[in-house]
Amino acid sequence: MIKYIVILLMFLLPSCDFFNSDDESNENQENDDSINLDEYFSFNISNQLAYYFFDTVLVNNELLDSTDWVAAFKGDICVGAQQWTCQGTCDVPIYGEYSLNEETDGYMLPGEFPSFKIYDSSEDTYYDAVPSNQIAWQDGLMPVISSLVSE
Repeated sequence: MIKYIVILLMFLLPSCDFFNSDDESNENQENDDSINLDEYFSFNISNQLAYYFFDTVLVNNELLDSTDWVAAFKGDICVGAQQWTCQGTCDVPIYGEYSLNEETDGYMLPGEFPSFKIYDSSEDTYYDAVPSNQIAWQDGLMPVISSLVSE
């Protein structure tokens, strides 16, 4: 039933373009005209979906606030993002490749590991982040991970 709802939403909601970053470095990036949040953390919806839950997310040893974001990537493709507006455990939806939706080409496949980035709005900076447990993506998965910490 849930898959049918997600498929229905896929067709009703406008799709977003994803932004492919030319910067392959793992260094933190300051936000400038070439990297804007709406483009960099943009993704398309797929019926292949996992939710990764995080108990704690930290940037510079401080908890995120409601203006910050967490995103999942496969290489340079954003495959899911969430504004951190909740208190306590929050989730990041991570979408997989769906063969009937070419807008999800290059998205997660079973057994692959997503990488994560955090946007700290107070610093206007993007950070690479590392989960306390690396968990391979799989459709329908809902792991709870204790922490996600900026490098």
